[in-house]
Amino acid sequence: MEVNGHHKLHGEYNGTSCNGTVGSPNNFGDVDPLTEWFYKPRTISLLLMGTGFLIWESGVLDPERSLSADRVSSVKRGVFAMIAVFLAYSFLQAPSTVLIRPHPAIWRLVHGMAVVYLVALTFLLFQARDDARQFMKYLHPDLGVELPERSYGTDCRIYVPDHPKSRFNNVNEIIFDEFVIAHILGWWGKAIMIRNQPLLWVLSIGFELMELTFRHMLPNFNECWWDSIVLDILICNWFGIWAGMKTVRYFDGKTYVWVGLSRQPNIISKVKRTLGQFTPAQWDKDEWYPLLGPWRFIQVLSLCIVFMAVELNTFFLKFCLWIPPRNPLIVYRLVLWWLIAIPTIREYNTYLQDRKPFKKVGSFCWLSLAICIVELLICIKFGHVDTVPLVSEDRCALTPLHREGVGRSSVWFQQAYAKILIVCSTVGSLVQCQTFSTRMMMMRGEEGLLFQKKTKLE
Repeated sequence: MEVNGHHKLHGEYNGTSCNGTVGSPNNFGDVDPLTEWFYKPRTISLLLMGTGFLIWESGVLDPERSLSADRVSSVKRGVFAMIAVFLAYSFLQAPSTVLIRPHPAIWRLVHGMAVVYLVALTFLLFQARDDARQFMKYLHPDLGVELPERSYGTDCRIYVPDHPKSRFNNVNEIIFDEFVIAHILGWWGKAIMIRNQPLLWVLSIGFELMELTFRHMLPNFNECWWDSIVLDILICNWFGIWAGMKTVRYFDGKTYVWVGLSRQPNIISKVKRTLGQFTPAQWDKDEWYPLLGPWRFIQVLSLCIVFMAVELNTFFLKFCLWIPPRNPLIVYRLVLWWLIAIPTIREYNTYLQDRKPFKKVGSFCWLSLAICIVELLICIKFGHVDTVPLVSEDRCALTPLHREGVGRSSVWFQQAYAKILIVCSTVGSLVQCQTFSTRMMMMRGEEGLLFQKKTKLE
């Protein structure tokens, strides 16, 4: 056990320096002979291989093939080749993060994918709404068609005796919806990343409040009470958080003493060690301490706000760009965000715990915030016509929930103000009476002194 509470890695490249950056394996211990090849930089060799791939795909040696190709397909191939070149550069030369498993190059590749996604969102932001919707056809042929939004709150009856299929048809449709599995897996992944149960429940309840807030804008946010409270919060979210915290406690209780692949005694041990490469090299129990002070509370609250904004962007982007829930682009975006969020949470927690006078957030933190902002801008720009505005002329607040809350608050404040006036008037009357009595006593005292003086003079 090391002084800082982490177990030392034996026979394996750790790769993290004191400040959390990833260094060269040659500088931070010996690498196992069987895996040494994966940690040696081979940038020139891969550059030559990539050059050969470009020569073959671009038709440099066969110009007639390029002339006979369709213009649209040529543009597609050129864009994909451009993205591939940038991802190859990121895989080899992008800045490393605090994570080293399964390999630092994997997280450099994720960094490049995040940059590509940010650039694509920026391009989409500068297009007209209809052009952006039709542009989505180039990503998937089924897109670019207006889709009817499903409303979950049209019939909130649990028991429907006259339904031809099932008397519990409303409950069955919600239970077997694709979002149920997404709820459970999503909260399992969030629990593994955040590792703080109270903070997870704040996010869980906060997102349900966001659904109530924006249900007049998105029809599928109009859920029944038992769907929102029982199925979402008490079943799906609870089970995902419970399973995630079980996973956190499992990794937190392990002893991390890694032995190289070549030192494993048999085939089964080598297979286990290979699979173990996809698990954390060490496990840090992140502590957020939101009540440590006002500034820490604001920092943790900002994390919650960004988390909920990313989740809301999923539904608003789907609505504004006409993307159906079962389209693979939704899954690709969620997987990409999950990969981005893993190093982002680690970098942000490291930033909060750092005691240096001058510090900055990591690259993944910056990218996550930038992507969230651009996604939000797209939702605002493309949702002006299709969605009901948050505040309109006949609305005194954001939503029915807010109107009710503001109404109750105004009544409460009026009652409290009336009570305060009564108390103040009572206290004021008492003060005035006391002041009057004091003045009368002083006047009587002065009259008594004058009478005594007159008596002495006589």
